[in-house]
Order: sequence, then C-alpha cells, then structure tokens
Amino acid sequence: MDIQDFKDKKVWAVVGSVHNREKFAYKIYNFLKAKGYRVYAVDPSGKDVDGDKSYVSLSSLPEKPEAVDMVIHPAKGGSFVDEAKHLGINYIWFQPGAESEELIEKAGSYGMKVVHHKCVMVEFK
Repeated sequence: MDIQDFKDKKVWAVVGSVHNREKFAYKIYNFLKAKGYRVYAVDPSGKDVDGDKSYVSLSSLPEKPEAVDMVIHPAKGGSFVDEAKHLGINYIWFQPGAESEELIEKAGSYGMKVVHHKCVMVEFK
C-alpha cells in the first residue's frame, strides 16, 4: 500500500484511548492535528480530549472520515473495522500493537486499503 495515498486523506478518525495523555492514541491524534489534518477522536470511554469532543463510534462523527487510524487493542478493533466498512470508509491504518492477522485479513476482504506494522508519526514526518 502506498503511504502517500493515506497522506492525501485530509479527514481522519483516531480510534483508541485518545483522552489518555500517556497513550499513543492521544499522541497520534495531536500529531495529525498539528500536521493540518482534520481529526476526530473516537474514544470508547467517551471522554473528551483537551476540550475537544470525542465520539464513541465512527457512526456518531459529524462527517465521514477518509481514513481511520486504529490505536486500540485488536480484541476491540473488529467492530470498528465492521463499522468502517458499513460507512464506506476504505482506508484503515493499524498502528503497531493494534493489528492482528484476523483484523488485517478482515479489512482486506472488505476491499479496504490497509497499512499495518508502521506508525503514522514515523511515516508522516
């Protein structure tokens, strides 16, 4: 998969414990914002992020993201991959630790463009 295809997407959702400053989801959310992307926090806890609203699902976002960055444990990621398919989101990035062979295969079987075993913060520098 061409990383440039992902870089060209301007609206992102970051899925994970985005509210927790110690977690990579928080760091990636802020990294993408600083790079000029429109980014939505999808945090299953529903806790806001530094005053920004977070959402508990992709369906509840005010607009459909072009890409989803998965920073959530693989055991919890399947429902978000299914939801992304249902919404017609075709770009899924699995951060290291958020991927599993099952999730990668599922996203691929849905026809999604998938990146895994790579970090957005490294690839988008």
